[in-house]
Amino acid sequence: MTMANDYKKPNYKSIYMLTLGIPIILAAIYFGFGISAFCLSVSVVVVALIAKGILDDIYPQAIILIGGIALLLIVAFMLPGAPLVKETSGSRLIDIFGSMKSIFATNMSGLGLIIMIIAGFSRYMQEIGASQKLVEISVKPLGVLKSKYIVLGSCFVLIQILAIFITSPSGLSLLLMSTLYPILRSIGCSKGAVAAVIASICINYGPAEVGTILISQLANHDLFSLFLKVQLPMVIVVFPFIGILHMIMQKYWDEKEKKNVNNEEDYAFDNKEMPPKPLFYAFFPVLPLVLLFCGSQLMQDFLPPAYHVNIDIISALLISFFLAFSCEFIRNRNIKESANQIKFLFEQMGTSLSSIVSIMLCAQVLAEGLIKIGFVNILFSSLPAGAHTELMMVAFFSFFIFVSIVILGSSSTFNAFAPFAAEMAKAGGVSATKVLLSMYYSAGFGRAFSPIAGFIIAVSGLVGLKPYDLIKRNAVQLACGYALSLVITYFIA
Repeated sequence: MTMANDYKKPNYKSIYMLTLGIPIILAAIYFGFGISAFCLSVSVVVVALIAKGILDDIYPQAIILIGGIALLLIVAFMLPGAPLVKETSGSRLIDIFGSMKSIFATNMSGLGLIIMIIAGFSRYMQEIGASQKLVEISVKPLGVLKSKYIVLGSCFVLIQILAIFITSPSGLSLLLMSTLYPILRSIGCSKGAVAAVIASICINYGPAEVGTILISQLANHDLFSLFLKVQLPMVIVVFPFIGILHMIMQKYWDEKEKKNVNNEEDYAFDNKEMPPKPLFYAFFPVLPLVLLFCGSQLMQDFLPPAYHVNIDIISALLISFFLAFSCEFIRNRNIKESANQIKFLFEQMGTSLSSIVSIMLCAQVLAEGLIKIGFVNILFSSLPAGAHTELMMVAFFSFFIFVSIVILGSSSTFNAFAPFAAEMAKAGGVSATKVLLSMYYSAGFGRAFSPIAGFIIAVSGLVGLKPYDLIKRNAVQLACGYALSLVITYFIA
């Protein structure tokens, strides 16, 4: 009886009204205002339904792909003059799926492959203990600092520097809970303050970061140049700024909550014990960035032509993986154990395909549909020209991404709408780099404000606190840091 009473019947009346009402309204727009108004209206409806579906926790890849196909169907049969593919098959219907095939093939062999290899390499670094060794070495210098709040602020800067090498917030936060947390507790920091600092990972950046690579591809911007000239100047200012605010706000919350640090109960961490690793293992997670830097245009300007080399990110990752595997095999002298560890690399590649690459492919189909139907051009032709158009676009997309990711707890919304935002920016003569970076930073800060983000839940659960306890401790410094990052990005991107 209880299950029967708890079952909530679907609101069939609303479903029928939605199913019948939308086509009737769209038909009225078509006959009353023409094809341009119809295309604009259809696009708005599709994007709105996709956004609602994502917020309702419907599998985003499915609704994004269906929305893109729906738009391409309308293009195929209502806009016969609009080409779907370079070389038609002779059937407009088949051309729709030919267009999808081209999108899938291009992205799977390019950006999709890069994302999968980055994910696999990161997992392999964790499995062989290289990531943990890097963290262990990085936290040792903190012992020279005397004030616990200066240590906390410095730890935030250190954590964000480590994020360039360990790109998963969940993976990095769990490593820090097993290495940094005990050190900070031993010098008298409250568990709430330590957990809040660890849970304030808010900016993903760097040439090996998936979002940076996506932005460089969509904005046609050189990857390492994007990092050095746009991302690095911003983080050099924002990281110390947030770190100083951490010193102030963590002290404020400790005094407000008036907790006796020595009497706080600590929770046992179920950490995976790993045998000691050599010191040089800490270099393996850093090696891809070193190789990319050596092959960058910046280095070539200082080297004679005979020493010029071009290294792409996939080659850098594969070289680093091969060296790490070779060292692991030589050290263990166990081919079976060393070979079994490679399994985790490919497992993570598959996981990233199903979670990140798939949504990117579906988003490209949606973007293609919006472009072909003329939504981008129609929308921008109705906007006033001038510098304020750029500001409006940056503000709109940043706010939309921030709010949606606070609600969802993941970066799926950024991956879904980044291709669309890039096309909007290009059509309006706006800097795609500026729009996409603002969206990307909004995604990072939004995730740090989300009570359902994976790393927030993990860290708060390990210390026996609620996600809200960590978010309230970080609210002021992260809000100020978010505003500062948007302002700096707007003026330098």
